[in-house]
Amino acid sequence: MTKHKLRSIPRPDISFASAAGLPAVYLRDAHKSFGENEVLCGISLTINKGEVVSIIGPSGAGKSTLLRCLTLLDTFDGGELAYGDVRVCTLDSERYAKYDAEAMAKARMRFGIVFQDYYLFPHFSVLKNVMDAPIVVQKRDPKEVEESARELLGRLGLAEHADKVPCQLSGGQQQRVAIARALCMNPRVIYFDEATSALDPKLTMDMHRLIRELAADGMAVGIVTHEMGFARDVSDRICLLYDGQIIEEGSPDEVINHPKNELTKEFLSHVEG
Repeated sequence: MTKHKLRSIPRPDISFASAAGLPAVYLRDAHKSFGENEVLCGISLTINKGEVVSIIGPSGAGKSTLLRCLTLLDTFDGGELAYGDVRVCTLDSERYAKYDAEAMAKARMRFGIVFQDYYLFPHFSVLKNVMDAPIVVQKRDPKEVEESARELLGRLGLAEHADKVPCQLSGGQQQRVAIARALCMNPRVIYFDEATSALDPKLTMDMHRLIRELAADGMAVGIVTHEMGFARDVSDRICLLYDGQIIEEGSPDEVINHPKNELTKEFLSHVEG
């Protein structure tokens, strides 16, 4: 991979001595390239405790790459990333991203992700899908994990499906299992990749209610979505990503109803919802 020299931009003076008062997610001047193609061009983003932030934009804007790097499925070439007081990557002397393996392991315990395709284990029961990671990865007591898992399944209307396998569930039910699985890890941040794709209006409303409940409980929520109506209704803040840059950011009313950037206006004129 070709390395590109990264530009220096001013960064806020933030102390990471304590998690109190820090953003749940802190990203500054993030870059990512694939060969000569720079996909992310200096992205800065924060998500605070109890806040819902949606990332919207056209296909190819860099949304999926950003989400993969935020969730450590890939790495930024340059920039700074922190989860609370856990500094995952900083800048080295040449302004490339320098990752800390111990911090990455800690950060993975602070976020969960609900993938668009769910990725449930097909041979595991619903209950075992939810319990597996807390036991195997977090080394938690199985009895405590089962109690938490059953409580989550009940909250999500899945209690009677605990012993079923994924193929016996509808798409909406499988999504709720994936949500329960992410929440059973007790994350401080949860990401949704296209949270409402292929959901009917009733399930979309249920998803809206759940996300707002999670935020009310103090969780930071990041959403990547193409659904403008859902983003408008559920979000506290919206970031519009275009050609690897956040070109507009603000409340749903500011970004969707009263955009300032001409590219934002053009993008919104071609989308529904």
